[in-house]
Amino acid sequence: MDREGGFFRLLKFLRPHGEIITYDRRGYAKSLLAPGDRNVATHVRDLRDIIGSEPTIVIGHSLGGALALAVASSGASNIRGVVAFEPPMSWEPWWTGRTVDDTMRSTSSSADAAEAFMRRFVGDDRWARLPDKTKEARRAEGTALVTETVSLRAGRPWDPESIECPVIAGCGGRSRPDFRRSARMIGRMNTDSRAVEISEAHHNAHSASPERFFEDLVRPLLDRLDSGTWADQLSEPPPITE
Repeated sequence: MDREGGFFRLLKFLRPHGEIITYDRRGYAKSLLAPGDRNVATHVRDLRDIIGSEPTIVIGHSLGGALALAVASSGASNIRGVVAFEPPMSWEPWWTGRTVDDTMRSTSSSADAAEAFMRRFVGDDRWARLPDKTKEARRAEGTALVTETVSLRAGRPWDPESIECPVIAGCGGRSRPDFRRSARMIGRMNTDSRAVEISEAHHNAHSASPERFFEDLVRPLLDRLDSGTWADQLSEPPPITE
């Protein structure tokens, strides 16, 4: 349930390297009332439309990482590289992150599911301190949350063999094992993909540790594009105990 504001602190590290486009995906924040579906296929089409034909690096967090990979595999030749931080692989049998599924089963509406989801992540005390206007805004995003979650669970939205640009997958050292596993798998996707773990980081590394996010994930991709090779020190995250 992140929105473009979650990338605000990262922007100052990106600005010296080109034009930046951020947006709220359909069904959230400033795009809350945008017409149309809220499924993964629609999100991918929206992202392609936003990028247009300009040479672009796509940086995606969580579901945004899955959308970035999907656009890169969709035949968009102008995608020069992808940074995907902890994209969920909820279609995989090993995926243990059932948070949204659990909330959907235990609630009677999409708004209640969004509230329950937020409470699990930020805690009841922090939720209680939020202004009523903010609470209602997050509850209103429940339709998108439920729709895209069900849509993603249906199957992988990208084809690894169709991704021709360099990809760097990131994860936090303190994130859930399934998020770390997804980053590791993407880092092994082909000879031009890498995985990097940001030690001591959680799922929100892009907003909590923006400089580290840039230095560990974005700069190595920029260097790869400039030099044609990955830096030798890049390595995949440590093995995860299954």
